[in-house]
Amino acid sequence: MEIYEKMLTVPAEGLSTRQLFLWLQDIAGEQCVGYRLSGDDLREKGLMWVVVRYLVRTARWPEPGEALRLQTWPGQTRHSMMPRYYRLLDREGDCLLSGSSVWTVVDRETRKMVNPEEHGVILQPLVTGLEERRPPAPARLTTCESRNYSVTEDVLDSNGHMNNTRYYDLAEGCIGRTEDHPRRIVTEHQSEIRLGESMRVSWGREGERYYVEGVNDGPVFRMELDYGEQEKWGT
Repeated sequence: MEIYEKMLTVPAEGLSTRQLFLWLQDIAGEQCVGYRLSGDDLREKGLMWVVVRYLVRTARWPEPGEALRLQTWPGQTRHSMMPRYYRLLDREGDCLLSGSSVWTVVDRETRKMVNPEEHGVILQPLVTGLEERRPPAPARLTTCESRNYSVTEDVLDSNGHMNNTRYYDLAEGCIGRTEDHPRRIVTEHQSEIRLGESMRVSWGREGERYYVEGVNDGPVFRMELDYGEQEKWGT
């Protein structure tokens, strides 16, 4: 297993939070293609990839039109949880973003988690010394505002539920920070929400840090968005 990387260019209108996470989602899938573990490959097994958590920290947000190099590689699977790491580099090789995620494999019919190794879903881990820490749980804040949200067809993915990248549009719209760029993002996807289903989205704020959560019959997602100063790398 090697670091997988690709060149990308920031759109002229700038890089949205959703587009950033779409890049992370897509490059993970592209690396899996070479190991016959893409979304299509898993679909043939009656399975699907599901992201559980993300952590992203940025030293600076990419500029419109900027050429970048995005890297990813898998870590060691533990208890059916499959970590993955990311770095986003500029032309000079400086790291703009360090990130990690945890994925798992779910049965498409039962929507329950399975043991990836029992189904031949195995990615050999790579240790580079550049790994971001694994994603923590989002830090809760008291929520003071809320709204109802219903899933429409335009936010669905091929797994039939709301795509993980769409939660960022929803969260930023709720907190009113659609024109800003968070320095640190922690997300936890706890359950799926499908076409026509609704959830109650609540949010709160402490300084430049926001907390957003969605609940229907049970928890759907939790997210922490921090617009303050960047943490030091390695902390």
